[in-house]
Amino acid sequence: MSRDLGERLDVAGWCFVVPHSARDLSSYVRNELVGEVIAALEGTRGTAFRRSRHATTWKVRIAGPTGESTNIFVKQLDAARGVIARAKAKSRAKRSDHVLQISEDLRRHNFGVPSVLLIGENRDTGNEVIVMSEAPGFMLTRWMNPSRHIDVMLRRRILHKLGAEIARLHLSGYIHGDLTPYNIVATGDHPIAITFIDHEGTERTSRVSINVARNRMRNLVQLGHFDIPGVSRTDHLRVFASYAAAIGLSKRGRRQSLLRLAKMIQRRRNRDRTIKRGATQPAIIAEEGAARG
Repeated sequence: MSRDLGERLDVAGWCFVVPHSARDLSSYVRNELVGEVIAALEGTRGTAFRRSRHATTWKVRIAGPTGESTNIFVKQLDAARGVIARAKAKSRAKRSDHVLQISEDLRRHNFGVPSVLLIGENRDTGNEVIVMSEAPGFMLTRWMNPSRHIDVMLRRRILHKLGAEIARLHLSGYIHGDLTPYNIVATGDHPIAITFIDHEGTERTSRVSINVARNRMRNLVQLGHFDIPGVSRTDHLRVFASYAAAIGLSKRGRRQSLLRLAKMIQRRRNRDRTIKRGATQPAIIAEEGAARG
């Protein structure tokens, strides 16, 4: 972490950085934050909230100096394994640095993203950590789940807002690294707010790149290939219609793009059937309705 990303703290073998954007945190909250993060990483804060092949996330509640409390998410990124993977990792920016910088870029463009409160690297293991605030609202899967009995018009407004917000993301030159329903949080307020989470793979790309159309379509496939309870084919079309309108596709372009998208989603679903479900999406250990970050 050679660049000036914030204030450095060396604690228990970890080199932490408090970003400049979190400099207003009081010393009490900062110490509480570091202590809770260390406890989570050492396994003394209970069962992990979420696991994937290369990361583990804990949901932790921290207390403020006057007794108020808030939820944070502590995500440990495993160090690269294997000679080739380690060589590639050395040639790129650290993942935690990247998440901090891309998150701050997105916030400057008024996108909903969790605030990064702390990043760090373990000097001995090479593992990294990203500590984020809780996103307002609930995971998209909760809003869509029929067991929640959420008003159908509200569900449709959320889907419409989602399509428009993905279009705005793409028009701003960003491609989300893993745009699944599990990485989208929404509020039911007026106006509805969409938050995109998990930005290790999110990139800023040139809008004139020859790959821009393919990368945008890849995001739509990531979103559309999951079978989510309560989400119908018509719901998928609502998202796409809102996206297409906001991106500026002509009627002919919409038809062509929709046909291409349907074929790509079907190929992705066929491929997914050949591998275990646990390898295609993170394991949500906590009850999914409580997932916000």
